[in-house]
Amino acid sequence: MNAVLGYRDAVAAVVRRDLRIFLTYRFRWLSRIVGTLLSLTTFYYVSKLARADAVGSHSSYFAFLLVGIVALPVLTGAMTVAQFVRQELVAGNFERILVSPTGPVIGILAMLLFPVAFALLLAAVTLALGVVLFGVHLHLGGIPVTLAVMALGCIAFAAIGLLFVATLIAFKSSAAITWVIAGLGLVGGVYFPLSLFPGWIRWAGSVQPLTPTIDLLRHELVGASLAHAAWADWVKLTAFAAVLLPVATYILSQSIKLSRSQGTILEY
Repeated sequence: MNAVLGYRDAVAAVVRRDLRIFLTYRFRWLSRIVGTLLSLTTFYYVSKLARADAVGSHSSYFAFLLVGIVALPVLTGAMTVAQFVRQELVAGNFERILVSPTGPVIGILAMLLFPVAFALLLAAVTLALGVVLFGVHLHLGGIPVTLAVMALGCIAFAAIGLLFVATLIAFKSSAAITWVIAGLGLVGGVYFPLSLFPGWIRWAGSVQPLTPTIDLLRHELVGASLAHAAWADWVKLTAFAAVLLPVATYILSQSIKLSRSQGTILEY
């Protein structure tokens, strides 16, 4: 029990540190909300140009977009932990995580919590803006299931983020992460239905966790129809989370051992 409490306190300390750093930038939260509002306004008027036969109607397309815009930052927030580890390496603070009683793997996992929590808060604000300012109808009864879907999605994307951290620690580079995020946004159905893709690339929507996550979120929040049975998307998303996280954690621990053996653990 003492060990569990020690891990809890260590993780809470990392979250408090990240919160304090965030709050030193006094207007960052406001700039994020204003940026979100501007993006929603842009997409709202772009949705009026959409082909109704491709998306059902202009209003349904904006609801389709809204869920994608809400989900992507939360999921990729879990994925961009490599950028935070890079900042720790550059600032010379990563050594504290290495020598902490909890160990580097738990310390890196703890660094995921604040960005994901803030992204969830911003997602709630974005949904509220969509409802109040742009008339999107949300199914409030689907919110509990939505939270479960988002949790599984965050676990799967956190695992992908840990793989990038492993690459960063072992090879001192994680530049490909921005390409991966952009590619997932394209083939994951964030901005338009995958049915519009040519058949030769449509398969890409089935081999990553973003598509089932967003499909389930749209189904629960705005009543969008599913291309497959809901249970199939649940099984797929659960499998991504259950398989990727232990594999990524193991690869991360091995990359730390390798970098330590080479004496390059604190280099970048």
